[in-house]
Amino acid sequence: MKNKEPILTCTKFDKHFGATHAVNNVSFSLNRGDIFGLVGENGAGKSTLIKMIGGECIPDSGKMIYKNSEAKWKKSSDALNNKISIVHQEPLLISSLNGADNIFLNKEHTKGVIIDEEETLKKAKLLLQKYPIYPDLILDKNVDELMLDEKFIVEILKALSYEPDILILDEPTASLPKKSSERLLNLLEELSKKEKKTFIYISHKLEEAIKVCNKIMVLRNGENVGILEKEDIEENKLIKMMINQDYEHFYPKKSENIGNTILQVKNLNTEALKNINIEIKAGEIVGLYGLMGAGMNEIALSIFGINNDLKEGTISLHGKKMHKVEVSSMIKKGVFLIPPDKHKYGLFDTFTVAGNITIAHLYEIFPQFLISKSKENKIAQKQAAKFNIKYGNIGQLVEELSGGNQQKIILARWLFKECEVLILVDPTVGIDIGAKREIYNLLRDLTKKNKGILMVSSEINEIVGISDKIYTMRRGRITAELEKEQITQENILKNIL
Repeated sequence: MKNKEPILTCTKFDKHFGATHAVNNVSFSLNRGDIFGLVGENGAGKSTLIKMIGGECIPDSGKMIYKNSEAKWKKSSDALNNKISIVHQEPLLISSLNGADNIFLNKEHTKGVIIDEEETLKKAKLLLQKYPIYPDLILDKNVDELMLDEKFIVEILKALSYEPDILILDEPTASLPKKSSERLLNLLEELSKKEKKTFIYISHKLEEAIKVCNKIMVLRNGENVGILEKEDIEENKLIKMMINQDYEHFYPKKSENIGNTILQVKNLNTEALKNINIEIKAGEIVGLYGLMGAGMNEIALSIFGINNDLKEGTISLHGKKMHKVEVSSMIKKGVFLIPPDKHKYGLFDTFTVAGNITIAHLYEIFPQFLISKSKENKIAQKQAAKFNIKYGNIGQLVEELSGGNQQKIILARWLFKECEVLILVDPTVGIDIGAKREIYNLLRDLTKKNKGILMVSSEINEIVGISDKIYTMRRGRITAELEKEQITQENILKNIL
């Protein structure tokens, strides 16, 4: 998109918080209709930068030109009144009010001095029709009754209700289902082209940023390390700029010492799977890759004992056939599953950090069923430290943590005791580059202890970078087994299409 009508220019923006140099001499400019990507590891300065643009914090130095005039916001309402809105990663809503009331908070529709609830709801529904990101959203339901993704939609609609010329979105798809994410991305593209709306788009999902943004700025340690135009944007290039290392060093070194078979699946058949044969050996990471619906998730769930439609086939552990493939028996044998969609299947959002780590092991920790909170917290703190989980205090709600730390909590829970085989389904979706790298290193550390890993991933770069062996799939069947130099994107694509 070649649009040259400037709307915002920030020059030499600088911000300190004590000894921390959060934003260091950052300059960039936006044109009307830009979808401007902002990427970087956690702590790179992204949130501080957008807060300065949105009037939520004041820069120590620097200059901002907005619509050809210098802008010096003192508070967020200054930016809002000038049509700059921010959608933060965590919804900032009043839980006792319904969705419609939150959307029009401080700009209520009234009859005299009384808020006109009927008109407010009507206007909110019209707004949802105009921006149908989540068409089934119930706008007259109290926010504290909404799911996290629904709250986020309310937050987006609230920002859009100001009819902004610049809309800043911080991790907008992190909490959204796939369809809503796609609708949102399509909406951004449509508004940028038809109405010349401008967006600043922060995301850890690089594939989304690459798809939707016409330029991307990379921040590292508070500094602008480069801005790529659409024609120059490549995932490998972005990662290298973010971590200041060549892309090949992003993944840990692959296994050199692969041992005997730990888990073997022979001739597995279900409604969705046909004649599945796979082996997971000590010290190796086995990848499963195919197009969506090809059967990778079904294999993971079948091995763990969740699928009940097993028609024939055997699963053996250390050469011994398992007569009962059930969740409880697999856990007892040391086979653990990290499921997809951590919020739906893995996390207890209303539990604390400690509660989420210990929930699967309370009987072992407290065999007398008398739970000591102080003992539970100490055990959880020790486990959290092993996985470098960052939190305010062990008693805070898990939903307050970043996506990467939430994912590490699920790993900490299941690796509380020794495992033989760890099965993971898309373990790094929606988390930042730094957290991804930590999880890759944790998995590789497990293989050094002769554990076996089975990993399903929807990211081809990830499956190539982390796997010692890959099974490709198409329509419920294994189509190839790739090892060592055979593991290339070209070979994978050849066998899944």
